[in-house]
Amino acid sequence: MPDPVEMIIEPELPLRDGRTISSVADALALLREYESRPGIDNRDEVLHLFERARSDGELQHAAEAFLAWIKELDLLEPPSGAGLPPKSLHEKSSPD
Repeated sequence: MPDPVEMIIEPELPLRDGRTISSVADALALLREYESRPGIDNRDEVLHLFERARSDGELQHAAEAFLAWIKELDLLEPPSGAGLPPKSLHEKSSPD
């Protein structure tokens, strides 16, 4: 998997606690911070999808699973007309 910091999630995902998920690195940090609740959520499965992603398709699948997970736990800030869910996942462009 490319550098998670370089993998941008657009649009950003505002969380109820005031944080914003704007990259795969942010998503991984949130997943690792949450304590797994077996039988209640699939945190571990989502984390493993990111860790095992080797293609753009696998990475996109992991991002979709992450979005479903944060929605399931009601972690997203309610939308204020913003376009959710994320429409794309891409690498940061490097400055020339």
